[in-house]
Amino acid sequence: MRKHMMRAARVSRRTLLAMVALGGFLGSLAAWVPQARADDAAGAKAFIDKLAEEALTIIKAPNVTTPERQKRFYEMFSKAFDVPQIGRFVVGRHWQRLKPEEQQQFLDVFGRYVASIYASQFSEYRGYNFRTTGARQTSPGEASVPAQIDREGQAPIRMDFRVKNDGGFRIVDVAVESVSLILTKRDEFSTTLNTEGVSGVVKRMQVVIDNAQRAG
Repeated sequence: MRKHMMRAARVSRRTLLAMVALGGFLGSLAAWVPQARADDAAGAKAFIDKLAEEALTIIKAPNVTTPERQKRFYEMFSKAFDVPQIGRFVVGRHWQRLKPEEQQQFLDVFGRYVASIYASQFSEYRGYNFRTTGARQTSPGEASVPAQIDREGQAPIRMDFRVKNDGGFRIVDVAVESVSLILTKRDEFSTTLNTEGVSGVVKRMQVVIDNAQRAG
């Protein structure tokens, strides 16, 4: 009986020590996770702030032709957006039906298409003030960065950037006045995808790119 009680006591002590160790681990984990999330959100905000600073530099650059300004915007936004993730979402179920070379062709054109859209928009924001207004973690590795473009005598343009961090920050969606880029493009391309396939969408995107270049 005495030996049984001693064994039970040893087991209880081991269990208690294990619980203390586990509690300490969970406590440190709980302390680490909020900090990691805060760092993620802060990093995403810093990323968008830097992007805005680069855009402002391009806008204010003296003696730069419009085509050259558009080219610089394109290069900047091509690196800032996660084109593969956005492109696959926009194409939806059609993506798996494409050959690898067709997938790559679509992503190449889609990247230039998205860059052209935002290059055209930001080139018109001369004299406006862009600023981020906060940041919050929305899921592991992803944060939301609200921002706005202040216009004198007019209501500000409100934006929200979804930014992911998988070893580097990249934009996966932009909502302007609560209208999502990826959802808008998915809806916009849906009919063409069903009737003309991805090749039809590629042709339409190329028209937009060519028009943007001519406008420049």
